[in-house]
Amino acid sequence: MEADVHRNYLSRLAFADDAAEARYHAVNLLARALCPVKGVRSFATYQVRIVSISETGAVLQARNITSLTDHFYLCLGQFEILLTCTRVKRQEGSLFVRFSKPEESGFIHALALIDFPLTTLQRLRGQSSRRIEMRITQPGINI
Repeated sequence: MEADVHRNYLSRLAFADDAAEARYHAVNLLARALCPVKGVRSFATYQVRIVSISETGAVLQARNITSLTDHFYLCLGQFEILLTCTRVKRQEGSLFVRFSKPEESGFIHALALIDFPLTTLQRLRGQSSRRIEMRITQPGINI
């Protein structure tokens, strides 16, 4: 019998072992964390900075990092790219998260090449890596 009880698949992500060592890229990207609000069908929005990213997860920093829920969406651009995340651990003002499914290496590498943190995906449209272009969904979708 398993000692840890997991309520859903997102809870299991926090305890999953990586078969291979994740290769993190140093980045400096601004994003939004969309956290579901309990009892209400809405989201709380927090600005976060992605400081490191890999195919399986990321390291986030924010002033209100303790306010983030166990499960949330990491939003890049104007709701153009959403990544489902689960909190793994907090350490020295940083939050380590795991993605619900691994991202493509090319997509992560393309994000690591963005050198200006305030660049929006809308501004990058037509100029960004094809890997990012393929992930951009319809702009302006409200959740």
